[in-house]
Amino acid sequence: MKKFREINQHQLTLLPPNLDELIDSNHLVRLIDKFVSLLPFQLWDACFPGGGAPSYHPASMLKVILYAYSIKIYSCRNIAKAIRQDITFMWLLGMQRPTFNTVNRFRTEYFKDILEDVFTELLDFLHGKGCISFQDFFVDGTKLEANAGRYTHVWRKNTERYKASVKKRVHALLQEIDQINQEEDVKYGDSDLPEAGEDIDISSDEIRAIAETLSQNLSDVTDKKEKRKKKTTANRLKQEADKLAKYESQEDLLGSRNSYSKTDTDAAFMRMKNDSLRPAYNTQISTENQFVTNYSVSQNASDTVTFPEHLDKIKNRGDDYKPKNYMGDSAYGSEENYTALQDNQIESYLKYNTFHPEKKKNFKTKHPFHQNNFSYDDKEDCFTCPACKKLRYIETQEKQSKNGFISIIRIYECEGCHACIFKSQCTKAKGNRRIYYNTKLNQFKEQARSNLDSEYGMILRKRRGYEVETFFGDLRQNGKFNRFSLRGLRKVEHEFGLLAIAYNLRKLAIIDQISKTFFAIYSAILNILSKYRPIRASLAIFDRIYKNDALMRQWATVGNGF
Repeated sequence: MKKFREINQHQLTLLPPNLDELIDSNHLVRLIDKFVSLLPFQLWDACFPGGGAPSYHPASMLKVILYAYSIKIYSCRNIAKAIRQDITFMWLLGMQRPTFNTVNRFRTEYFKDILEDVFTELLDFLHGKGCISFQDFFVDGTKLEANAGRYTHVWRKNTERYKASVKKRVHALLQEIDQINQEEDVKYGDSDLPEAGEDIDISSDEIRAIAETLSQNLSDVTDKKEKRKKKTTANRLKQEADKLAKYESQEDLLGSRNSYSKTDTDAAFMRMKNDSLRPAYNTQISTENQFVTNYSVSQNASDTVTFPEHLDKIKNRGDDYKPKNYMGDSAYGSEENYTALQDNQIESYLKYNTFHPEKKKNFKTKHPFHQNNFSYDDKEDCFTCPACKKLRYIETQEKQSKNGFISIIRIYECEGCHACIFKSQCTKAKGNRRIYYNTKLNQFKEQARSNLDSEYGMILRKRRGYEVETFFGDLRQNGKFNRFSLRGLRKVEHEFGLLAIAYNLRKLAIIDQISKTFFAIYSAILNILSKYRPIRASLAIFDRIYKNDALMRQWATVGNGF
């Protein structure tokens, strides 16, 4: 008897094997193939203009990229390698072998205008299978590192300081030129040099024009020493003009941001969870039953600021894709966000920053001088502090958010804090204690508090953690995705969309497998126990679940993380 099996590595069959027979019927690649095959053909005409030699079919390339992202392959070179070696990729492409450049062009160029439509089709696909109902959305965000150098930062404050230094040196050079030409009539553009002071907003082009004028007039100078001095000054002006142009370009790239990376100019430096400073993007997702129902990418590190733009993506899809309720942590509780939900007729379950501290019994005793612990009198329109002093209305101010949203703030000031024994505990201001009161925001907070403390609000609060955090946990830990592969805001958002679609399809495949396993086990048990009459009645509830595919999927979804 032979101890080991004999392996023949040469040709075993006359005809090549059928790849379809080598792939399991429940394999993830079959679900991705099925979903992409259901997409309308108009999408492919929109993403690929045609012309020249026949291209690889966009549907097949999308299947390959989605499947690659589903199994943690993010590099185009590794995807091209898998196409040559993996039977699942061979099956998707029918043994065709596109190069990594071709894969990258499809990923970054050809699919950039249709990905939102693909995601919307996926939402319809999931809704048809009963996985999502557009009832309760949960929102959260995380910062993912950009494909950029860690030490390639450009800071707004440094740019402004260096730019001011250049203008100061230019001013000194212009004064020096003016002293040299006191007895000459030299024209320097449309203005006299003595008028070009430090406070003048002189541009790099204007400085360069002055330097050119100075260089052109050198031929009229006979004194060699004076000519050499003017030539040196003209060269220095050109150098300063180049430096100023550099800082002007940096300011244009910064826009409203405080920093950017030289490697990826769309990325901003953000504080990561490990407290390190990295070029990154702030990614936002909304989920329902742990499926991603919306995604967005922002250059702003604050979750509060990113939510209106995130909500606009849902609004642009249509009313059918809007949820009835929106749940989020305290990072999203602002007047702007509450107003956005109200305008879209969505019930708000967004927490505000003091929601949890207010729940503690010692909140009033531990923070007696917190604004929330000051009593308000409607008739007199004033607050009363714990020391029984009145804080009366003095003025109204407008506060503008980074998105341009205007909030109306009413300011109340205490009658006199100078002799109060509690002043050191109440305020650090040199003068009297002030309260900045936002009437509309406090109304929104009361409504949010009522919703969150309701019976349904308690259910949503318990669901929020595993609902929305599952995606980020799977992406970082299981997917090993901590850094984007592409550069630029639009390409990064495109890549994040591919990750969201791949995650949804992978999760759906797992739920389908759980459902089929449950159905098989249940059918076997039912066939055995159905012979006994007393047990038939107790199996009625399971029979209803068995016949209701959507209900079965909801059961399989609950608590099913990767």
